[in-house]
Amino acid sequence: MKAAAVSRARPWIQRLSLLTGIIVVISASVLVAWGLRRYLRNSPRFSVRTIHVEGNQRRTPHQLAKRAGVDGAVNVFAVDESKAVAAVESDPWIESAEVTVDLPNTVTIRVVEREARALATLNGRLYLVDTKGNVFKKLADGEPSDLPIVTGIDPDNFAQDREAVRQRVRRALELVADLEGSKIAKRYPIQEVHIDPDTSVTVTVGSDGIVLVFGVPPFRGKVAKADRILEEIRYRKVTRAVLLLDNKAHPERVVVRMK
Repeated sequence: MKAAAVSRARPWIQRLSLLTGIIVVISASVLVAWGLRRYLRNSPRFSVRTIHVEGNQRRTPHQLAKRAGVDGAVNVFAVDESKAVAAVESDPWIESAEVTVDLPNTVTIRVVEREARALATLNGRLYLVDTKGNVFKKLADGEPSDLPIVTGIDPDNFAQDREAVRQRVRRALELVADLEGSKIAKRYPIQEVHIDPDTSVTVTVGSDGIVLVFGVPPFRGKVAKADRILEEIRYRKVTRAVLLLDNKAHPERVVVRMK
């Protein structure tokens, strides 16, 4: 009887021994993993020692490292790359960023900075506009200010649909680029670019304020007409005039009003 009972219990004893062994192995693995993690996060070998910064002009390497949270005695395993990217991109001058960790102790920060292309008036204040038409920050001391000024942005529209406003500003900047590609901007610096809700654009150029009413896109052919007429006006030594290039019924016609 006793032998039979022992024989019946033997499979359960074997299973219990196996389970105990598994628990011991798992516990040991957890302890090893915990110890390894503690070692990696506290070992001086893995402290950030080298920070590479690429693509920066307006922001210093120290400013970007500080914003990313990798300046000072930081362990590389404590660096959260996605959070560091979000922190760097919170700087309005940074269009995009990439943060990578290279073992044992190097962090690389790559940024694409915005290029200020114009100023915009909004709620009575001046803001910087980038090449894509984004109104990205309020103008501060020491920042580019000798730029064309975009007017006509409705604050309510800007608050409700920034993408639509960005598209309108971008089209206005494309017109500015066409003007700069002609002789107009060289002879008459661009002062103001006014945009209307219907996408009409009016540009004021020169120190005496010659007004070019372009109307709605496309603009390139109108720029060529304005270039020829302004050359004639310059020859006649006229300093103030309004050029109406927005005749939809007869786009070939240009009305010139002398001031």
